[in-house]
Amino acid sequence: MTDSKLIELFRSLTTRQRSRFGEFLESPYFNKSGDCIRLYRHIQKYAPDFTHAQLSKKAVLKKLDSEKPPDEKTLAYLAGKLMQLAETFLTIEAMLSDEWRRQMTLVRQYRELNLARHYRSARADMEKYLEKLPHRNIDFYREQLFAERLLYDHSDRNQRGFNEQLQTSADALDVYYIAEKLRYACEMLNYEAVLNIHYRIAYLEDVLNWSAGEAYAQVPPIQVYRCLVLMLRSPEEPALFEKARELIAKTEQHFSDAERKQFYTLLLNYCTRRINRFGDARFLKEHLEINKLLLQNGLMLEDGHIPPWDYTNIVAAGIKTEQAEWTRQFIETYRSKLPAQYADNTYRYNLAQYHYFMKNYGDAQHSLLQVETSDVLLNVTVRSLLIKIYCETEQDELLHSYLEATRIFLHRNQLLDPQLKRQMQKFVEFTAKFGKVMPGDRERFHELLAQLPPASEMMHREWLAAQIRSKAER
Repeated sequence: MTDSKLIELFRSLTTRQRSRFGEFLESPYFNKSGDCIRLYRHIQKYAPDFTHAQLSKKAVLKKLDSEKPPDEKTLAYLAGKLMQLAETFLTIEAMLSDEWRRQMTLVRQYRELNLARHYRSARADMEKYLEKLPHRNIDFYREQLFAERLLYDHSDRNQRGFNEQLQTSADALDVYYIAEKLRYACEMLNYEAVLNIHYRIAYLEDVLNWSAGEAYAQVPPIQVYRCLVLMLRSPEEPALFEKARELIAKTEQHFSDAERKQFYTLLLNYCTRRINRFGDARFLKEHLEINKLLLQNGLMLEDGHIPPWDYTNIVAAGIKTEQAEWTRQFIETYRSKLPAQYADNTYRYNLAQYHYFMKNYGDAQHSLLQVETSDVLLNVTVRSLLIKIYCETEQDELLHSYLEATRIFLHRNQLLDPQLKRQMQKFVEFTAKFGKVMPGDRERFHELLAQLPPASEMMHREWLAAQIRSKAER
């Protein structure tokens, strides 16, 4: 039974949930089967892993003190029944934890029972609860739509005059649809930019025109998502980024932490596109400032940890914007926030990045040689930085041998992304050619500079070009 859906479900429950499920089973309103209770008590003994040998079918059949002598067919039936009860339990727990759903359900029930006083009281409580919701985000407007629709359903459908509730219900639908449509468009446009795929976004122009209307000027999610859509559609217009960033800062109190993080992630992705596609170095600082804001507001951490690549990207942005002191402080402060399995390698690599920037080549080299490079991407980044250090410190013999070792590593590695692999191979190839040019051979240096592939085809092109120019000028 240890690989059954039932046991898999029990493994995912917390201790408190398993305890409450036990209480749930004891209620005759939900369960009248004593055998289901006995089966659960036996299974529960082996929480939380549920991998004990006593959970095999044969062992359970021997241990199960049922009303009738059990067999495999009976056990399968009981397990299926217990699974159904567990699903009912989860549904009820979800309903009990959702006060808004309970309020709406109660309003509906009182209406169906024709209890006018009870209905009016429950309806007032529902409306008060809606107004007290902390955010004015899409979730709020969705709940408002459901509430307005519920009230319209309970209005007099036979009246011949103007039904105000019908109008407010239709208006609520418009607000929710436009906001949600714009949110979907944001996600689609973002994925198109990041993954080079294409989505069909129906009626987007119409929705953008509608959302510009005065009726929606004070609806925060419509205005924020509208700005983000316009920004994502036109990466060549940085003014749209500035408008979106300002609007997000102005309205962020209306949104949950998860939504705010999503907004800032879209801004970060835009910054990355401006840097990579347009070479706009100004957005390096924008990228770093947004990350600082995420750190300050506690939005960067996931389950109390900072993702390793976020940590690395922040260090890179800090170095490139020449904020050395802040970067070193960040490296040390957030070291303890890295996931344990990545902490040492991520810290050492980024400390090496910092030392390299400060031209402390010995410290950088020492840190890099302590990094365990089982991760293929980390292996490539460590090799790239070591090559730069050997080159800049003129450790020629070490440079040539390490370039050859890296060439062999790339040739044999089958896990690396093909495009990244080709870019790294070009970097190794041309760095090796650079290392073989005799000092003072300016003509050969200039020839090599002219032969360099574009940045899209070779990693670290600008670094190598700078090294070639420096040698050519000597």
